[in-house]
Amino acid sequence: MNLYPVSQKVDQVDEYHGVKIADPYRWLEDQNSAETRAWIDEQTAYARRIVAETPQR
Repeated sequence: MNLYPVSQKVDQVDEYHGVKIADPYRWLEDQNSAETRAWIDEQTAYARRIVAETPQR
């Protein structure tokens, strides 16, 4: 069984015109950060494992 990689959530809330909007994945917007690169690498590795295990491939 393949477990999907965990994605970190942060307590980021922005307010637009008086409405508070949660943005727990804002940290992923910085594509040059070490944390985002590590997340991308984990997601890529997971996707490759799933595709490799697919018999119809």
